[in-house]
Amino acid sequence: MTPSLSPELEQSLRRELLAGERLLWSGQPRAGKLKRGFGIWLFAIPWTAFALFWETMALLPWSAATKTPTAIQWSFGMIFPLFGLPFVAIGLWMLWQPIRAMRKASTTAYGLTDRRLLRVVDAKDRKVESVILHQIGPIDRREGRDGFGDLRIQTHSRTDSDGDRVTERFEVLGVPDVARLERLLLENIERRTAPVQ
Repeated sequence: MTPSLSPELEQSLRRELLAGERLLWSGQPRAGKLKRGFGIWLFAIPWTAFALFWETMALLPWSAATKTPTAIQWSFGMIFPLFGLPFVAIGLWMLWQPIRAMRKASTTAYGLTDRRLLRVVDAKDRKVESVILHQIGPIDRREGRDGFGDLRIQTHSRTDSDGDRVTERFEVLGVPDVARLERLLLENIERRTAPVQ
């Protein structure tokens, strides 16, 4: 059973529909099913702990000093704590990523209509992205045993300034019943591209 969107997200998604456009599927990502962000904690926790330990050890001579430090002690006393600050900042940034993913998931809605695939993020700023069905290329699906999963849809390719080929993708991440979404998407594309008889 697909969980329904919150009334605010449902209204926000429906507000984006064009005249005559029908909503065929809607879903909201579950933060715990987003692969990005949570795995980083395995690395972020020891990184941040070591960076904080470094800062503590670097600042310890300043707090324990009973006499005026010499020029060498003073310069190293400034360099080592300053050297550790970027590592602390990186660690805190990595620890923030899963929390950011949870907050974003709670304000994100996906919708499939008879014309396009939509993503609406209704946070402080409203962000709407869509891809028209005829722009959809190959689709990759990743699905867990519980039916939650991701769709990665190629929309187009381009050549960057270095001459490398870059593939643009529209991603639907951490949604329930992802296989049903893919099936509806493919059926809808086939219906729209079928020759008129």
